[in-house]
Amino acid sequence: MDAHAYEIRAFRDGDENSLLRAFNRVFGASDAAFRPRTLEEWNWEFRANPAGRRVFLALFEGEVVAQYAALPARVWIDGRESTFAQIIDSLVDPAHRSGLKRPGLFVRTAWPFFDAYGGPEKDLVHYGWPVASAWRIGKTFLDYEIVRTQTLLGREPGPGPAELPGGVEVLERFDHQARWLYDRCAGEWGASAIRDEDFLNWRFVNNPHHDYTILAVKDDEGIVRGHAVYRFGDWVMPGMGIVCDWLVPPDEPEIGALLTEGVLAQARSDGARSVAALFPEWSPWFQRFQDAGWLVRPSEYFMVARNFDRRFDMLWLRDHWWYQLADTDLV
Repeated sequence: MDAHAYEIRAFRDGDENSLLRAFNRVFGASDAAFRPRTLEEWNWEFRANPAGRRVFLALFEGEVVAQYAALPARVWIDGRESTFAQIIDSLVDPAHRSGLKRPGLFVRTAWPFFDAYGGPEKDLVHYGWPVASAWRIGKTFLDYEIVRTQTLLGREPGPGPAELPGGVEVLERFDHQARWLYDRCAGEWGASAIRDEDFLNWRFVNNPHHDYTILAVKDDEGIVRGHAVYRFGDWVMPGMGIVCDWLVPPDEPEIGALLTEGVLAQARSDGARSVAALFPEWSPWFQRFQDAGWLVRPSEYFMVARNFDRRFDMLWLRDHWWYQLADTDLV
């Protein structure tokens, strides 16, 4: 098929219904357990994101047949605010995968996406957790590189109380204290998504896909000293407790120990068979969780990225970028 038959451009209001038809058609054909995405879910993910929207489309005769998209996040990096974006939901309608000579429609949709959004004064990094086929194409045509092969920390909840320990409570929402806590934690990190109330409430409280439990430790004055966002569900294994976000100052191990006991108690209450968390290997929490009985486990995931500033290459990201499962769409 002639490449000129396709209109490739940024998303425009009014494209969403055609885009949802393409999304549900493509992903529904390859997954027997697929549940069609709703407009409400799409609006939360792409319209309500406080950091904005990143979507490029290919249209054929007015209908969406390919997408390259990302979820941006405000990040603090090198002493200033910038943006990273997680590549998600890339798709090409099967009827249009072999109509062009290589590079195909996936790559032709991605190239203008990177031109529009990537750069030293735009998004500094685009990253993702690709399936094998997307990794092969991305490595060949889109400058994808591997940041790390991802390990997880896991353990069984083990025997113990199923009630939250004293000092750990459940929050309904995040407030202005979230940014204060983030600022106390982020001083030693080279790069990290800014954890403020806008981001955290969007990511967890308003999320239409899952229910999350926000566990927090407060001091005698009611100030939040650390939080862990927990979810019970099926991920690597059925019926897991998952630590989706962890924010505790590294120099307050006693807060982390109490919060960890809260996570395990919540997992026991839910009947979880195992509990999982993710930390960069350089974080002190990576070692502290192991000291508390969590084991390092391999996973099928690997983080890839494309950087738009040579200072922040894959080795730098591996050794300086703090991210959690909250920075992915996996949980």
